[in-house]
Amino acid sequence: MAQCPKCNGQMTPGYVYSPDTGGRVKWIDGERSLWRTLATGLGMGPPSSEVSSHRCSACGFIEFFTDTGAKPVKTLSSVEAEASELRELMKVLQDRVGVLETIATDPAERTAREIEALRDTPDSK
Repeated sequence: MAQCPKCNGQMTPGYVYSPDTGGRVKWIDGERSLWRTLATGLGMGPPSSEVSSHRCSACGFIEFFTDTGAKPVKTLSSVEAEASELRELMKVLQDRVGVLETIATDPAERTAREIEALRDTPDSK
């Protein structure tokens, strides 16, 4: 556990509670502007990082920081791209399940006839 840079007390992890954001606070590099903030909220602005914090249990000093090695916060555009990929995968899986259902519910004699028909075809050598 980290020590307080002010009084050397024990720092405990926590977070800032903001009812409008569900407790999430983000850091955006650069100057504050309404348009930059709105664009970031819509996933079109500069990258943002979630802010973490520690509080000293002795003196109350609060330290805010971001994890520089953390993955970037997902933006609306990245979520939409991921959703599109998942839709395509779902289509492929539905097609495969359809084939498996056909095989599982198909009468055995039909499958046997088709196998025999394949055996009767001349080899293409």
